[in-house]
Amino acid sequence: MKRFLDVLISSLIIIICIPLIAVILLIVYIVTDDSPLLTQERKIHLSKSGIKIIKIRTIKNSKSFNELKKKSVKVFNKEEYEDYVPSFCRYLRKTGIDELPQIINVLRGEMSLVGPRPLNVQDLQIMKRNQPQHYERRNRVCSKPGITGYWQVYGKRDLGEENLLAEDEYYEQNKSLSLDLKIMIKTFLVIITARHSDSIVRSITKANKGNARVAKLIVFDGNKSSLDSYRLF
Repeated sequence: MKRFLDVLISSLIIIICIPLIAVILLIVYIVTDDSPLLTQERKIHLSKSGIKIIKIRTIKNSKSFNELKKKSVKVFNKEEYEDYVPSFCRYLRKTGIDELPQIINVLRGEMSLVGPRPLNVQDLQIMKRNQPQHYERRNRVCSKPGITGYWQVYGKRDLGEENLLAEDEYYEQNKSLSLDLKIMIKTFLVIITARHSDSIVRSITKANKGNARVAKLIVFDGNKSSLDSYRLF
Protein backbone atom coordinates (compact mmCIF):
# COMPACT_ATOMS: atom_id res chain seq x y z
CA MET A 1 0.00 0.00 0.00
CA LYS A 2 2.83 2.43 0.85
CA ARG A 3 4.47 1.92 -2.54
CA PHE A 4 1.12 2.31 -4.33
CA LEU A 5 0.48 5.63 -2.57
CA ASP A 6 4.04 6.81 -3.29
CA VAL A 7 3.56 6.24 -7.02
CA LEU A 8 0.01 7.62 -7.12
CA ILE A 9 0.69 10.82 -5.17
CA SER A 10 4.06 11.44 -6.86
CA SER A 11 2.48 11.08 -10.32
CA LEU A 12 -0.28 13.56 -9.41
CA ILE A 13 2.24 16.06 -8.03
CA ILE A 14 4.34 15.93 -11.20
CA ILE A 15 1.32 16.39 -13.47
CA ILE A 16 0.01 19.33 -11.44
CA CYS A 17 3.36 21.01 -10.89
CA ILE A 18 5.00 20.72 -14.32
CA PRO A 19 4.31 24.39 -15.27
CA LEU A 20 5.52 25.63 -11.86
CA ILE A 21 8.67 23.52 -12.03
CA ALA A 22 9.45 24.77 -15.54
CA VAL A 23 9.20 28.42 -14.45
CA ILE A 24 11.30 27.80 -11.33
CA LEU A 25 14.03 26.04 -13.30
CA LEU A 26 14.23 28.94 -15.75
CA ILE A 27 14.56 31.50 -12.93
CA VAL A 28 17.17 29.39 -11.13
CA TYR A 29 19.18 29.10 -14.35
CA ILE A 30 19.15 32.90 -14.66
CA VAL A 31 20.06 33.73 -11.04
CA THR A 32 22.73 31.04 -10.62
CA ASP A 33 24.10 31.07 -14.18
CA ASP A 34 24.36 27.29 -13.95
CA SER A 35 22.34 24.14 -14.55
CA PRO A 36 19.12 24.46 -12.50
CA LEU A 37 19.20 20.78 -11.51
CA LEU A 38 21.90 18.88 -9.66
CA THR A 39 22.37 15.48 -8.06
CA GLN A 40 23.72 14.72 -4.61
CA GLU A 41 24.68 11.37 -3.18
CA ARG A 42 22.74 10.74 0.02
CA LYS A 43 22.83 7.77 2.38
CA ILE A 44 21.33 6.59 5.66
CA HIS A 45 24.71 5.09 6.64
CA LEU A 46 28.04 4.94 4.81
CA SER A 47 27.88 1.14 4.70
CA LYS A 48 24.53 1.22 2.89
CA SER A 49 23.86 1.88 -0.76
CA GLY A 50 23.50 5.52 -1.74
CA ILE A 51 20.94 7.44 -3.75
CA LYS A 52 21.63 10.09 -6.35
CA ILE A 53 18.89 12.47 -5.32
CA ILE A 54 17.72 15.17 -7.72
CA LYS A 55 17.48 18.74 -6.40
CA ILE A 56 16.93 22.23 -7.69
CA ARG A 57 20.17 24.20 -7.45
CA THR A 58 20.01 26.91 -4.78
CA ILE A 59 23.68 27.73 -4.24
CA LYS A 60 25.87 29.62 -6.72
CA ASN A 61 28.85 27.46 -7.43
CA SER A 62 32.24 29.15 -7.12
CA LYS A 63 35.81 28.45 -6.14
CA SER A 64 35.39 30.24 -2.80
CA PHE A 65 32.24 28.24 -2.00
CA ASN A 66 33.92 24.93 -2.80
CA GLU A 67 36.84 25.84 -0.54
CA LEU A 68 34.42 26.76 2.26
CA LYS A 69 32.51 23.51 1.78
CA LYS A 70 35.68 21.44 2.16
CA LYS A 71 36.33 23.07 5.54
CA SER A 72 32.82 22.44 6.88
CA VAL A 73 32.60 20.52 10.18
CA LYS A 74 28.86 21.00 10.74
CA VAL A 75 26.01 18.66 9.83
CA PHE A 76 22.75 20.51 10.46
CA ASN A 77 23.60 24.22 10.57
CA LYS A 78 25.64 25.76 7.78
CA GLU A 79 24.80 29.47 7.96
CA GLU A 80 28.20 30.32 6.48
CA TYR A 81 26.87 29.21 3.08
CA GLU A 82 24.06 31.79 3.03
CA ASP A 83 25.99 34.45 1.12
CA TYR A 84 26.09 32.05 -1.82
CA VAL A 85 22.28 31.59 -1.93
CA PRO A 86 20.51 34.07 -4.26
CA SER A 87 17.37 35.76 -2.94
CA PHE A 88 14.94 33.71 -5.03
CA CYS A 89 16.68 30.50 -3.98
CA ARG A 90 16.33 31.46 -0.31
CA TYR A 91 12.59 31.34 -0.75
CA LEU A 92 12.81 27.94 -2.47
CA ARG A 93 14.74 26.58 0.49
CA LYS A 94 12.33 28.06 3.05
CA THR A 95 9.39 26.33 1.34
CA GLY A 96 11.28 23.13 0.56
CA ILE A 97 10.35 23.43 -3.12
CA ASP A 98 13.99 22.84 -4.04
CA GLU A 99 13.43 19.20 -2.98
CA LEU A 100 10.47 18.69 -5.34
CA PRO A 101 12.45 16.87 -8.08
CA GLN A 102 13.06 14.03 -5.62
CA ILE A 103 9.61 12.90 -6.71
CA ILE A 104 11.54 11.27 -9.58
CA ASN A 105 13.55 9.29 -7.01
CA VAL A 106 10.28 8.16 -5.46
CA LEU A 107 8.91 6.99 -8.81
CA ARG A 108 12.14 5.08 -9.40
CA GLY A 109 11.61 3.27 -6.11
CA GLU A 110 14.78 4.71 -4.54
CA MET A 111 12.90 6.81 -1.98
CA SER A 112 9.50 7.12 -0.37
CA LEU A 113 7.44 10.25 0.15
CA VAL A 114 7.77 9.68 3.91
CA GLY A 115 10.78 8.16 5.61
CA PRO A 116 14.03 8.90 7.48
CA ARG A 117 16.15 11.73 6.12
CA PRO A 118 19.21 10.63 4.12
CA LEU A 119 22.38 12.64 4.72
CA ASN A 120 25.02 13.56 2.20
CA VAL A 121 28.27 11.61 2.35
CA GLN A 122 30.32 14.50 3.76
CA ASP A 123 27.87 14.95 6.67
CA LEU A 124 27.97 11.21 7.46
CA GLN A 125 31.77 11.32 7.47
CA ILE A 126 31.67 14.27 9.89
CA MET A 127 29.23 12.39 12.12
CA LYS A 128 31.36 9.24 12.05
CA ARG A 129 34.45 11.23 13.02
CA ASN A 130 32.93 13.50 15.68
CA GLN A 131 29.94 11.49 16.99
CA PRO A 132 30.74 7.80 16.39
CA GLN A 133 28.08 6.59 18.84
CA HIS A 134 25.42 8.50 16.93
CA TYR A 135 26.76 7.34 13.60
CA GLU A 136 26.48 3.68 14.61
CA ARG A 137 22.87 4.15 15.71
CA ARG A 138 22.02 5.23 12.16
CA ASN A 139 22.85 1.73 10.98
CA ARG A 140 19.68 0.51 12.72
CA VAL A 141 17.47 2.58 10.42
CA CYS A 142 15.97 0.23 7.85
CA SER A 143 13.12 2.25 6.31
CA LYS A 144 13.46 3.62 2.80
CA PRO A 145 14.63 7.28 2.88
CA GLY A 146 11.91 9.90 2.48
CA ILE A 147 11.52 13.37 0.99
CA THR A 148 9.73 14.26 4.19
CA GLY A 149 9.52 12.38 7.47
CA TYR A 150 9.00 12.43 11.21
CA TRP A 151 12.21 14.31 11.99
CA GLN A 152 11.59 16.70 9.12
CA VAL A 153 8.31 17.91 10.65
CA TYR A 154 8.71 17.28 14.38
CA GLY A 155 12.45 17.36 14.99
CA LYS A 156 14.58 20.20 16.30
CA ARG A 157 17.51 21.03 14.05
CA ASP A 158 19.47 22.86 16.73
CA LEU A 159 19.50 19.72 18.92
CA GLY A 160 21.70 18.04 16.32
CA GLU A 161 22.37 14.36 15.68
CA GLU A 162 20.79 13.06 18.88
CA ASN A 163 17.41 14.53 17.96
CA LEU A 164 17.59 13.20 14.40
CA LEU A 165 18.35 9.70 15.66
CA ALA A 166 15.62 9.77 18.29
CA GLU A 167 12.99 10.84 15.75
CA ASP A 168 14.18 8.33 13.14
CA GLU A 169 14.03 5.55 15.72
CA TYR A 170 10.54 6.64 16.76
CA TYR A 171 9.38 6.43 13.14
CA GLU A 172 10.94 2.97 12.75
CA GLN A 173 8.98 1.72 15.73
CA ASN A 174 5.67 3.44 14.94
CA LYS A 175 5.47 3.73 11.15
CA SER A 176 2.00 3.25 9.72
CA LEU A 177 -0.20 4.55 6.94
CA SER A 178 -1.99 6.91 9.33
CA LEU A 179 1.32 8.36 10.59
CA ASP A 180 2.53 8.84 6.99
CA LEU A 181 -0.68 10.68 6.08
CA LYS A 182 -0.35 12.90 9.15
CA ILE A 183 3.23 13.77 8.19
CA MET A 184 2.25 14.54 4.59
CA ILE A 185 -0.57 16.87 5.69
CA LYS A 186 1.77 18.72 8.03
CA THR A 187 4.37 18.90 5.25
CA PHE A 188 1.86 20.57 2.93
CA LEU A 189 0.97 23.15 5.58
CA VAL A 190 4.60 24.00 6.18
CA ILE A 191 5.34 24.36 2.46
CA ILE A 192 2.54 26.86 1.87
CA THR A 193 3.60 28.88 4.93
CA ALA A 194 7.35 28.74 4.11
CA ARG A 195 8.21 27.39 7.58
CA HIS A 196 10.98 25.04 6.52
CA SER A 197 13.83 25.16 9.02
CA ASP A 198 16.72 25.13 6.59
CA SER A 199 20.35 24.27 7.31
CA ILE A 200 21.54 27.44 5.57
CA VAL A 201 18.75 30.01 5.31
CA ARG A 202 17.28 31.05 8.66
CA SER A 203 14.71 33.48 7.23
CA ILE A 204 13.72 35.05 3.95
CA THR A 205 14.11 38.60 5.27
CA LYS A 206 17.34 38.99 3.29
CA ALA A 207 15.48 38.42 0.05
CA ASN A 208 15.07 41.45 -2.22
CA LYS A 209 11.93 43.57 -2.04
CA GLY A 210 10.40 41.94 -5.11
CA ASN A 211 10.66 38.49 -3.59
CA ALA A 212 9.44 39.79 -0.25
CA ARG A 213 6.26 41.13 -1.87
CA VAL A 214 5.64 37.75 -3.46
CA ALA A 215 6.25 36.02 -0.15
CA LYS A 216 3.74 38.26 1.62
CA LEU A 217 1.06 37.14 -0.80
CA ILE A 218 1.76 33.49 -0.08
CA VAL A 219 3.05 33.19 3.48
CA PHE A 220 0.79 33.33 6.51
CA ASP A 221 1.72 35.53 9.43
CA GLY A 222 4.58 33.60 11.04
CA ASN A 223 3.89 35.15 14.45
CA LYS A 224 0.41 33.69 14.50
CA SER A 225 1.33 30.25 13.23
CA SER A 226 1.72 27.41 15.73
CA LEU A 227 3.35 25.09 13.18
CA ASP A 228 6.56 23.39 14.21
CA SER A 229 9.69 24.00 12.16
CA TYR A 230 10.08 21.73 9.16
CA ARG A 231 13.30 20.32 7.75
CA LEU A 232 14.07 18.87 4.37
CA PHE A 233 17.71 19.68 4.02
